[in-house]
Amino acid sequence: MKGKVIDFEILRIQSELEVYEQTGTLPHTILDGVYSLEDIFTIYYDRLSSRHQEIAKDLKQNYAVTVENCITSLRITLKKEYTHIMNDLATEHESFRFGRVLSRYRPAMNPVRALYYEVREVKRNFSSENDYHVWLTELITDKAFRNILEDALMKDILRLEKIIARYYIPIMKVSKRLPLELFHAKQTISDFRHYAGVFIEIDGHVFE
Repeated sequence: MKGKVIDFEILRIQSELEVYEQTGTLPHTILDGVYSLEDIFTIYYDRLSSRHQEIAKDLKQNYAVTVENCITSLRITLKKEYTHIMNDLATEHESFRFGRVLSRYRPAMNPVRALYYEVREVKRNFSSENDYHVWLTELITDKAFRNILEDALMKDILRLEKIIARYYIPIMKVSKRLPLELFHAKQTISDFRHYAGVFIEIDGHVFE
């Protein structure tokens, strides 16, 4: 006789609920954005044991109060994590820093952002007689360099998406004001996705 199929999602949620019962802290699966409180009640609730259903009810009743009491702490933690990520971006690596490019921009400019702006400009006004244009096109059409560039962009995007997943729902449930860190994170993700798309599509023909 075949054994029962193990539902690992339910086991994970029930384990998190037990931690909440013991510590009074919000489950990491909710804070990290893996599941929302709505998910637990609309998708998983009927599959929980009766004991865990009661814990879930308690969590739901206390969720808003718990988060509201912690909102200041959440904003402080968000700011620290966002600052850490922005100070350690993969796209800020020295391998993307070219004096010929960065000299055209303010000192704090992200080097990959600067590369994007320069590539966009050279695509519009390319001249085979301009040494800078030739150098930039050779750089950006090098497949190995582009792979490193695209990998760095995706690493930064994933790290920023994790920040949004972890903090957006808890903060916005009790506040109508979107923290600047989340606003800038969303904008940076949008920009980096656009840059990645542009770099992926580049080949030598676009500069002819």
